[in-house]
Amino acid sequence: MSNNADLQQILKQLDAVNPANISVETLQEMLGAIEVQKGQLAERARKSEKMVVTALEESDPDALRLARVEAGKLRSQNESLEDLHAKLQNSVQRRTLRENMANAIGSVKLLNFIEAFILALIVFVLGLLVYDFTGPSDELRPTWLTGDSIFLIDLVCCAIFMSEFIFRLKCADSKAYVWRNHWIDFVTSIPIPGEAQLARFGRAARLARFARLLRLMRFLRFLRLFFMLWRGMDKLQDVIDVKMMKKTIRWAAIVTLLGALVMYKLEGHLGAEEGIDGPNPVGSMLLAVWWSFTTVLTGGFGDIHNPISINGQVLTAILVVTGMVLIGVFTATLTSLFVGEQSEEIERLQDDLSMKIDAIAERLDKMESEQG
Repeated sequence: MSNNADLQQILKQLDAVNPANISVETLQEMLGAIEVQKGQLAERARKSEKMVVTALEESDPDALRLARVEAGKLRSQNESLEDLHAKLQNSVQRRTLRENMANAIGSVKLLNFIEAFILALIVFVLGLLVYDFTGPSDELRPTWLTGDSIFLIDLVCCAIFMSEFIFRLKCADSKAYVWRNHWIDFVTSIPIPGEAQLARFGRAARLARFARLLRLMRFLRFLRLFFMLWRGMDKLQDVIDVKMMKKTIRWAAIVTLLGALVMYKLEGHLGAEEGIDGPNPVGSMLLAVWWSFTTVLTGGFGDIHNPISINGQVLTAILVVTGMVLIGVFTATLTSLFVGEQSEEIERLQDDLSMKIDAIAERLDKMESEQG
């Protein structure tokens, strides 16, 4: 029973080993160790280059495979070191920033409470924005969930978000780090009025041009909803490595918006005379975005709109293929979160074994030369 308790305690301590729980001094030493490993990798690269050059001089057909394999290994290891260096560097900046913030407010516990409160507030605002987009009209909503009420609540929350961002910026040693890694906090702290607020302002001012802003503001509010989701993923990045997942989502969003824009320009104006029965499924930009999203995500199985023009069909084929690639990358990345550590350990053992074999071969060659 004692051994089991000790094992559980050790496992708990090992699970707690992450950059957030390591001192800044140790992280700095790790950065120095990475530089040493880069030097060792450069030395290995020079040896690999000599091997390939020798094989080419001997007209060895295996030189091509050897060059490709060695380049792949070196590139992969270099990218791993670069990613680890960037992660540790960000951890140093983050730890320094947290220490400055904790010293400014007088307590680490209070800082943790503020961060938890901000995260809860993000989830709350996300729920409000989703309800504002998908909920019923104001006449059927509770009083505190009408468009005006949601905008006022959002305004108060944005003031809190902006205060937290300014406080973070003030405590940072590197302002560039905050802007580079927390710019989305600034963007999501800007309140955007809804259509009802803009329409009422437009009527009061009797400016018809404000009506054109309604669609733009609706799109901006949708974009802000996406940014809020992105900000939530930034919070998750402290727990798991979601960098590749975020890249996949970023490209999926870009492809979806571009596909929607092109399809809207190509077939958004078509009507019954061009072969479309009923309302045009891509007759507005929002409808086109929904069509593009389902096409990318489901490979076209949503069957919302069958493209009529050749250009539209080509675009659909591109979106389907792109969606297959992005979904595949996203799924593979999600899987790698569970098996990544084991595969990295196997690769490390393979490299160690290869180095030991090379060392043994060098010793044998040396012994043969001495005996000869």
